[in-house]
Amino acid sequence: MDTAAAVLLRSGRVRTLADHHRAIVAGAALLAVTTPSLGAHPATAAPRAPSVTRIHEHVALKLLKRSGSSVFEHTGRATGTVAGSVRSRITLSHSVLLRGTVTISTSKGKLRLDVSGRARSIELRTKFDGTARIAGGSGRYADAHGSGTFTGVVNRSTWAATIDATGSFSY
Repeated sequence: MDTAAAVLLRSGRVRTLADHHRAIVAGAALLAVTTPSLGAHPATAAPRAPSVTRIHEHVALKLLKRSGSSVFEHTGRATGTVAGSVRSRITLSHSVLLRGTVTISTSKGKLRLDVSGRARSIELRTKFDGTARIAGGSGRYADAHGSGTFTGVVNRSTWAATIDATGSFSY
């Protein structure tokens, strides 16, 4: 790739030593502005491309608190791509529709997800599935966005649940 100085020198417009010096200075200035490692101001450096991460999580939850027959708070552990402690607050309507929030806390920050899904039966051990969307975060995950799907099983006697989730997110 030609520098600005080389282009000016070959163009024939550089006739004196002073013109030659100005062409070299102009080329060096152009390089410094366009090459972050040679002194570009941080504001002019190319922004960091978001890192896309594929998620594969296994979550084990136990009931922390139940309010009536429709609001459930769980605590547990996620193991996998974004391993950490988990808290959830889920509202169950019509015995089969679920909606709520799940927060995964790691040493690098927190991810907050909005979840919605559907139970496949009203039996004692009920399978369910649904979708999750990142609604916010903190620390490393402050600018995170993404979505995924989940499947799980809940014991309607103890309200303990296990969940497997997949998806992707950028941060």
